[in-house]
Amino acid sequence: MTKIYLMTITKGNDEQDYEQQINEKIFERKSDLKEYLNKEGYLKESTYQYVKIAEESIFVAEIQKIKLKYP
Repeated sequence: MTKIYLMTITKGNDEQDYEQQINEKIFERKSDLKEYLNKEGYLKESTYQYVKIAEESIFVAEIQKIKLKYP
């Protein structure tokens, strides 16, 4: 069984209530995922959610752990 981590980044704006999906990335190792989040300036909000606040936007990275089973 193999685990992968799917990260989906959405962009929101304080003035409007919309969210726009801007990026998806797949990581094979949790350490690579954490390294990327730290490098990009994301802060941990909950177990599978990280947040980065820019000048006029809020970026939310949601993480899904996916287990792949081979026959």
